[in-house]
Amino acid sequence: MTKTAEPARRQETSLLLEARHFRKVYYPTVAVNDITLSLHRGDILALVGANGAGKSTLIKTLSGVVGCDTGELIFDGSPVNLREYHPAAARNLGIRVVHQELSLCKNLTVYENFYVEQSQSIKNAFGWRKLAQELAQAALDRVFPGHGIDVAAGLDSLSIAQQQMVEIARATSDKKMKLMILDEPTSSLPMERTEQLQDYLCKTAGEGMTYIYISHRLKEIMTIANCVYIMQNGNEKWKGAIHETSEEHMVKLMGEGIGSGGCSAELSAFEAPEVNRSISVVCDHYTSKKLKDLSFESFGVQILGLTGLEGNGQLDLLRDIFLKAQSKRNGLKVTGKVAFVAGDRKKEGIFPLWSIADNQVITKAAGSGMFRHLSREWLEESVRYWYEKLHIKSDGTQELITCLSGGNQQKVLIARALAADADIILLDDPTRGVDQPTKNALYEVFREAAADGKLVIWRTSDDAELEFCTRLLVLSGGHIVGSFEGAGVDHETIMGLSFQNEVEARGPAEEKKRRTAPLYTFALIAMAAIYAVCAFQSPMLLSGYGLQLMVVGFAALMLCALGQTFIIGLGHIDLGIGNYCGLINVLCCTLLFSSPALGALALLVTLALYPLMGYVVYKRKVPAIIVTLGMSFLWTGAALSLQAMPGGTCPEWIRAVFYSETPLVNTLCYWLAGLMAAAILFYRSRYGTVLRGFGNNEHAMINSGWSKAKAFMAVYALAGVLALMAGVITSAINNASDSSASGTYTMLAVASVIIGGGYFSGGVVTHFGAVCGAVILTMISVLLGLWSVSTDYTALIQGLVLILILSLRLLKGRGKKA
Repeated sequence: MTKTAEPARRQETSLLLEARHFRKVYYPTVAVNDITLSLHRGDILALVGANGAGKSTLIKTLSGVVGCDTGELIFDGSPVNLREYHPAAARNLGIRVVHQELSLCKNLTVYENFYVEQSQSIKNAFGWRKLAQELAQAALDRVFPGHGIDVAAGLDSLSIAQQQMVEIARATSDKKMKLMILDEPTSSLPMERTEQLQDYLCKTAGEGMTYIYISHRLKEIMTIANCVYIMQNGNEKWKGAIHETSEEHMVKLMGEGIGSGGCSAELSAFEAPEVNRSISVVCDHYTSKKLKDLSFESFGVQILGLTGLEGNGQLDLLRDIFLKAQSKRNGLKVTGKVAFVAGDRKKEGIFPLWSIADNQVITKAAGSGMFRHLSREWLEESVRYWYEKLHIKSDGTQELITCLSGGNQQKVLIARALAADADIILLDDPTRGVDQPTKNALYEVFREAAADGKLVIWRTSDDAELEFCTRLLVLSGGHIVGSFEGAGVDHETIMGLSFQNEVEARGPAEEKKRRTAPLYTFALIAMAAIYAVCAFQSPMLLSGYGLQLMVVGFAALMLCALGQTFIIGLGHIDLGIGNYCGLINVLCCTLLFSSPALGALALLVTLALYPLMGYVVYKRKVPAIIVTLGMSFLWTGAALSLQAMPGGTCPEWIRAVFYSETPLVNTLCYWLAGLMAAAILFYRSRYGTVLRGFGNNEHAMINSGWSKAKAFMAVYALAGVLALMAGVITSAINNASDSSASGTYTMLAVASVIIGGGYFSGGVVTHFGAVCGAVILTMISVLLGLWSVSTDYTALIQGLVLILILSLRLLKGRGKKA
């Protein structure tokens, strides 16, 4: 790698940052203890330490993500008020962070992720999408030339390496940035992307940009850093210029007795007397969606390394071996018990509400049979053995796993696989984000597992780890393009083979965007099918009058579903939206009719309570399901107090504005179409994109400077407006009120959102799909009436349709992953 800006970066420059006596305590752990450091413009400071040393906590305090208990911060010559310091304030100063755990929203596109981070750079209200795409493309091209990422693609369609490239490039796109903090930026990057990033850092450092660089890859540190700061147990261990230290010196300072403290012996020298053929993975011309004609055999006592450019089938092969371990189809035969160590520990690895001990033994317990007794003594002994062997750093095995650093969480996942007595251990980049001494200990553990007769299959993003494998497979484009015994092959040969098919594959076909069906596909098909059946039974439904009856039937439910879509999009659920609709219906036909001023005031007061609910959920951290359930009783109680029995009269002006009985010129249709269009357009607007981001990854949005309180209040306000409109339109249609009639809308609205393609996890919803769901549920009632089926079966049939559509979505998802 050529470092063009090296001489300029070594010059004496002005002081940019000075942090004095920083201290942060998470009782009883002192995460950062009296840390003082300084940075000059153009510095690349390597922040080094074992897992749990306090590095991540320090950068979180420096960037305002968490507040420090004591300390002073001077940035660019001005003191910073740490009491009012937060991510937005850090961003205004010019401090940006690339976190180890990616702070991206996977439900957004690549360019939308750039927008939520760089909204201040994009002022246009209408052309913001084009500007965001140009910003994303330019940043990726600048840092990672030839990246091949489609900025209009959904982030969840990218590999972990590509997502990390997006995270890094997004941070560099801030023109006001003066200091960038990178926490394990290359942990998932292949070698060529790592070198591109290093070139970029060295070049921009020569131009005056300053970096704090955290990495456990000490060779990278020796290559690009000009100064080093080593932490241990929250304290300063050593600091100095890069030429004053070495890899061996840093490992020794960090070691604390973990592993050998030095470089492990190469596993290429490890030779078993004979392979264990009772444990095997055999591919005989195996083909799947992403793997093409694979043929190889691997047996116990081997350590099989999978390498090649990121996203060329290595992870797919691991997952196929794990998921199809008991099957013999398609030329894949697996003999032996399999355990998998996931690379994405947050999404696929840890159980966040469980303790370290429970996370560690779950695989063993799950594989022991439902009614088999597991000795508590054995479990405690197994947990303690691997806890100590892997030097998991915590206050005890009963501590929540989320209290651990990322590297220590990874150790627990590895301990889980080893404690399960698996014959075949699948490792998906197991040392990503793990410090060097612990890596050395893990290398020894993997070698011991192989020596015991197990088969270890290891996908790694660190090419230096390939030397620890007894056999290598190089994959490119889903094909095996190279197979080598031991570590007798150099990295240049591997890279040449990796790029061989990659270059050939690039062409017009690669530019084609992968088209996926909209989320509401099945709902739209089901709606058309049920309507066709209804029209066949009663052709009148095809007339203008018949269509009007249909619209009248689903109007209120449709609006409640649109409101519920915003709530579920945030990952919440509103259990009172139907009751609120009923209250509005009563207010319109009682107070608003008899005393318009008082009625209007009452409507405004109830509407104001909706964003207040969002604020309570945010401020008091009370689950939304509890707050909205409590409010449902308030809505119902208020409605019954005003009108115990159905009755009342709707003001004539409401009927004139919202409802006309003329079939072909029905104002109700215009209102429904307008409200649906407004909801869809808002959700795709600038701030709507922000709200979608909060539904998927609220921590990322907060780190980007967006207000969680405002987002919650905005979502609940939108839902309240739509529910209010549902109540008003119900009054216009019925010309009377019945508080209990709208009660069923709550769960029907939830079902509509899910039928329409939404997910309870948040961030993935579609308003058009929710409308389709509402129409489906309404037409089921119509169809049952046409068939003279008792209304007692309506809920049953609606539930069966919901299950059917969800099942089809599940099968479609499996097909995409096959």
